[in-house]
Amino acid sequence: MSFFKREQNLTNSDYHITSSEAVDLKQLANKRTDWDYSSENVEAGDEVLLQLQAQLDDTERELAERIALERKFKQLFVEQQAFVNRRIRQAHMAAIAHQEDYARRALSEKRLAEAKMKEYLASYELYKAEVEQLQGQFAHLLGQLEAVEQERGNLANRKEHDDGSVSMPDIQDSFSGTSAK
Repeated sequence: MSFFKREQNLTNSDYHITSSEAVDLKQLANKRTDWDYSSENVEAGDEVLLQLQAQLDDTERELAERIALERKFKQLFVEQQAFVNRRIRQAHMAAIAHQEDYARRALSEKRLAEAKMKEYLASYELYKAEVEQLQGQFAHLLGQLEAVEQERGNLANRKEHDDGSVSMPDIQDSFSGTSAK
């Protein structure tokens, strides 16, 4: 009974840790965008931002799920490894005490546990690779989002002249507080 209770506690703690990491990632992403998404006057630049934000949200959700699964299988692997070690000790002690039936049973349980342990390790490594890939994808999307926001900021700072030409403000003028005319 204690094994299942411990498993439930580990799963719940992994979920809460993953949820808090997801909230942290969400807050980081929200710092990047402060647009009103309910506006019906969405410009083309805003549409790109909305699409990037949607991709970022999907990636973030998937990343949180994969992190939870990675931690779950890592914990299962560690517990199974401890179980295997315990069965090895029991088999050794039973052999010393000349209780061959107990030693055989412990060794057969050890073999089954080792097979499970290998499955858990393979799943852990798979989810770990997926987490790394999703973290890279998340960072890439954040970079794209920043680039689009910076481009939007640059477009907002452009000046249109009477002859129809467009110019960007001079960097030196922005430092000195004067503007080019």
